Amino acid sequence: MQSRVMDHKFTFLLFVCAILFSPLSGCIWDEEHRAKLDLGVAPEKSSLADSPAYRDTIGSLGYFDGMGAMRVRGYGLVVGLGKNGSSDCPRGVYDRLVHSLYKHYHATSSVVGSRPIAPESLIGDVDTAVVVVMGDIPPAASAGTRFDVSVTALAGTQTKSLVGGRLYTTDLEVYRSLPSGVSITGKILARASGPLFSNPFSSDDSATKSNAREATVVSGGLATKDRRLRFVVDPPSYRRSQQIEARINSQFAGGSRVANAASPSFVDLNVPRSFEGDTGHFLELVKSLFVSRDPSFAATRARELAKELLRTDAPHGRIALCLEGLGIEARGVLDDLYASSLDYVSFHAAVSGLRLGDHVAADRMAVFCRDEGSSYRFQAIRALGETVGMASTAVTLRELLHDDDPRIQVASYEQLRKRNDRSIVSRPIGRDNYILDLVPTSKSHFVYVKRRNQRRIALFGNALNLELPLLYRAVDGSVTISGNGSDGLLTILRTVVSTGTTSPPIRAPNNLAQLAILLGDDAGVDSDGEATGLGLDYGAVVRALHQLCEEKSIRARFVLEEPNVTELFGPSRETGRPESEL
Repeated sequence: MQSRVMDHKFTFLLFVCAILFSPLSGCIWDEEHRAKLDLGVAPEKSSLADSPAYRDTIGSLGYFDGMGAMRVRGYGLVVGLGKNGSSDCPRGVYDRLVHSLYKHYHATSSVVGSRPIAPESLIGDVDTAVVVVMGDIPPAASAGTRFDVSVTALAGTQTKSLVGGRLYTTDLEVYRSLPSGVSITGKILARASGPLFSNPFSSDDSATKSNAREATVVSGGLATKDRRLRFVVDPPSYRRSQQIEARINSQFAGGSRVANAASPSFVDLNVPRSFEGDTGHFLELVKSLFVSRDPSFAATRARELAKELLRTDAPHGRIALCLEGLGIEARGVLDDLYASSLDYVSFHAAVSGLRLGDHVAADRMAVFCRDEGSSYRFQAIRALGETVGMASTAVTLRELLHDDDPRIQVASYEQLRKRNDRSIVSRPIGRDNYILDLVPTSKSHFVYVKRRNQRRIALFGNALNLELPLLYRAVDGSVTISGNGSDGLLTILRTVVSTGTTSPPIRAPNNLAQLAILLGDDAGVDSDGEATGLGLDYGAVVRALHQLCEEKSIRARFVLEEPNVTELFGPSRETGRPESEL
């Protein structure tokens, strides 16, 4: 008996080695750090010219330069495709790709790097595929900013599918429109790597049908250089440039210098540490600062802004930013605006008050969050989430995790997660696979999966278990999950598709969170020879959870993040066309 147990452990150890030394292993990735931007790219004139929210502001003296997304592109290699890849590679791309692989070999996989596999051999293997990698570096991004990249099999190659693959580290250069297979060296601004994510909901509907030759590396792009951030003074004036510099630095005092009048035409900017991750707010606030710091001017302008806020056609968001920029001088008029019977007045006043640290504004914003009929509900949740130093805002957001509307639950979860709130239990899965969040709720139970900006799975519900009996087998045969209900345990078989190696049966508790951890954690065993992880990538785990939910083996809805939902209570719009140069 003891001999059979030892044989079982030894067999599983051999299987783990097969996973570890397969081309699926890869490099570590950092948490996403995205700037939210909702910016214009030209001076605001026309209808705003006579508004007290525009007159005498920095925004009336010029505009920001370079607010479009920066498009970058490169050629890379995807591995771990079994027999779905191809050895095709045009000569113009081949030479650069070989050079890139030698350059980044240590960064792509320390495990693979220890094996005698030359880049030339990798490119020629049907387990791999040459791909075009493309992404947009966000406006005002600093070095280290993460962004999504698209991956497409090179046109004319025989690659069948990219599902289950991993992108080796590749350099991304300033985008140039080139014929397929043509490679020209450009300025390297970013790099990309990581596991590929494919749409798990392929169907006959053109809106959801996926292309097996296309995929995304969620948060796979990494900016390696700061994007230039500067304010253009129009018309040029060194006196104005210095005035703008002085006003900005007085507003964001402390720490490093924020503004520098580099010339009569340009004021260079650095995002303050307190606005990291909120670049859009910082830039909009800069545009809304009044050049004058005279107290009598501030008091008079605050009253003018309060009066204009009452108008239905007023630029309410801009007025809120102007009041925020006025600071303590605005507190007097805000107290009266909070109690307005006009929702748009009360809401925008509360936005300003929150950013100035007023607890009365927090109480007013909480009313909007709880009001099911309010058109400002999602915006109010976001406003509370971005407020720091007020414990009461977190209390309101935690309460909304138990709302009847799943959209409200998700919106509240997103804000609490960004604040690293203690109500959300987070666990990194694998070295660079995904983050698992456990979200307590007494209402709707569902599995929420992100597919933009972050690889993240959130389980809404307490102690979610699977319904037995069940049987799940991945389409590619990489994993089989079964349970007959007699002992309340799951039995899992893991297969490395590229080699055909299959593990011995692995027994696991009937708990959804523990299953998600086991499936996605790096392949390994503990001191007792029990499996600690099976090394499935993010896409494979998502597909498994989706199918289990569809078959009612998990008593929870499956919710995949959609772009339009993200726009509702996630990142702001990015304006401007993609740029091709700094």
